[in-house]
Amino acid sequence: MPLILAPSFDDHTREQVEAHLEQVRIRRIAGAMEYQQSKLLRLEKDNNMVTNKLIRNYEQMGKALMRLDRELEKIETYLAACQMLRTEADLNVDRIALAKRK
Repeated sequence: MPLILAPSFDDHTREQVEAHLEQVRIRRIAGAMEYQQSKLLRLEKDNNMVTNKLIRNYEQMGKALMRLDRELEKIETYLAACQMLRTEADLNVDRIALAKRK
């Protein structure tokens, strides 16, 4: 039995050849549609992955900002305490200087 790489259409009618071509077109279109659909699914998957990363980063940034707000509140408390202590220290220096003059 000889190896047949391509079908021969010499003994087919025009209708048979056209029917074969129509089947080939249908398979090609089905393959092209499948390919496009897989590309679309891949793009959607990539978009979902990037969107999820973006959401996680926004959540982490929000948590970091909340920690920063708490730390800023602590810093403001320390700053107020330092200002009060600086005023008290200056008052003590003035009292010492006044006591030395007497």
